[in-house]
Amino acid sequence: MYTMIKTIIMAGGKGTRIRPLTHIRPKPMIPIANRPLLHYIIEKLREHGFKDLVITLNYLSQQVKEGLLKDYPDLQLSFSQEDEPLGTAGGVRKCRDLVEDTFMVLSGDVLVDMDWNKLLKFHRDKKALATILLTPVEDPTHFGIAVLDENEKIVKFLEKPSPQEVFSNIANAGAYIFEEEIFDYIGEAHKKVDFSHEVFPHLLQDEAEIYGYTYHGYWNDVGRPKNYLNANYDVLNGKIGPSPPGEKLEERLGIFGDIWCGENVIMEDRNRVRINGPVVIGDNCIIEEGCKLGKNTVIGDNVFIGRYTNISGSVVLKNTVINPQSYLKDCIIDSHCTLDKGSIIESGAILGSFVESGPSCWVKSNSTITSKMRILPDSVIDGDYLIPI
Repeated sequence: MYTMIKTIIMAGGKGTRIRPLTHIRPKPMIPIANRPLLHYIIEKLREHGFKDLVITLNYLSQQVKEGLLKDYPDLQLSFSQEDEPLGTAGGVRKCRDLVEDTFMVLSGDVLVDMDWNKLLKFHRDKKALATILLTPVEDPTHFGIAVLDENEKIVKFLEKPSPQEVFSNIANAGAYIFEEEIFDYIGEAHKKVDFSHEVFPHLLQDEAEIYGYTYHGYWNDVGRPKNYLNANYDVLNGKIGPSPPGEKLEERLGIFGDIWCGENVIMEDRNRVRINGPVVIGDNCIIEEGCKLGKNTVIGDNVFIGRYTNISGSVVLKNTVINPQSYLKDCIIDSHCTLDKGSIIESGAILGSFVESGPSCWVKSNSTITSKMRILPDSVIDGDYLIPI
């Protein structure tokens, strides 16, 4: 096994595509099934022996640093702070003094069920300067795309092509292995440089040894609300690990399927609460009588769910209050939101939150938020008042 190289995790992005969830937290710390996104990446690295990590930071960096130091005291963690965003390659260049020889680079917002030793072996077998993890995608226009020759060397690469420019559905999966010589292609310090826009085209122009490893397993770029919901569903259904936190509930009348339950959860009149897993419930939640929690539901810590509320396929983050007779389907509710009696939140809607002590969304009684609406923090929704995406 090759496990002695350092891994740089790029965790400094602002996450604009998934706002409002990133108003109060950096994207790598967004909870997925009640565990930060970045934890899934680190757990997969640790599983395969990669324990020497460098984390690049910019937006809300203290949250990332404090969280990782607390949760991973067994790992060798270093941090590289960017005062201004330097781009993917520029951020890696700033880590030059922290890496030696061969090193790996991962995106801090991509879930992939990869044995990283296989990628490292491929890189060394090819004697590559650079290796890019590639994966097939349905819509190549959101990614960099590549063409390989018979030896798996990349011969063509284009970042985010228009529909007319698409020549491949094999996309950049946001993971790389480099030799130290890659820094010769990144350029001057303190300037914004991107791997896909500047570095990879330069490598191709020089006919350098840049190879692509095509991966057909689980992969999810958690940069958009739909992908975020799917990531939660995938963890609940065991497509990507680790499993949600909490103890498994035993099946009984009205409660069946995989259900992970945290500590100090109160279910009033358990015989009148219905839960159809997979579902995860965080610590210190209150679920009143007559509630129904359907498949693919995530409930964070300290959430109150009032009587006869029906929730399915939704993510409700911590400290949110959902008053009686509300209905939520396939939506995302950020922390500290308040939904009054009879609220209806439809598929794809997102409610935002500000800082922990600041204002969040307030949905007044009998209001409806229709599909795919993005409600900004500090919004009051009364009746059918909406803010469109």
